[in-house]
Amino acid sequence: MAILHFLGWILFFASAVLLTIVVLLQESKGGGLAEAFGGMGAETFGVKTGGINRFTFLLAAVFCGSAILISATW
Repeated sequence: MAILHFLGWILFFASAVLLTIVVLLQESKGGGLAEAFGGMGAETFGVKTGGINRFTFLLAAVFCGSAILISATW
């Protein structure tokens, strides 16, 4: 049970950091933080943002799932 609790914390922190980075790099209607670095976010993710939106949703699901795992193994 302690291993699951530890794994939950690792997933929680890793997904929180990645989710923060991905959300900040996404281009909003006003340009967002991605243009502050010379538009690198738009070039990295391409014109279609369907993949990045799915990745953001997956990270959010991992974040929520790891929070539930932490509370369930407490």
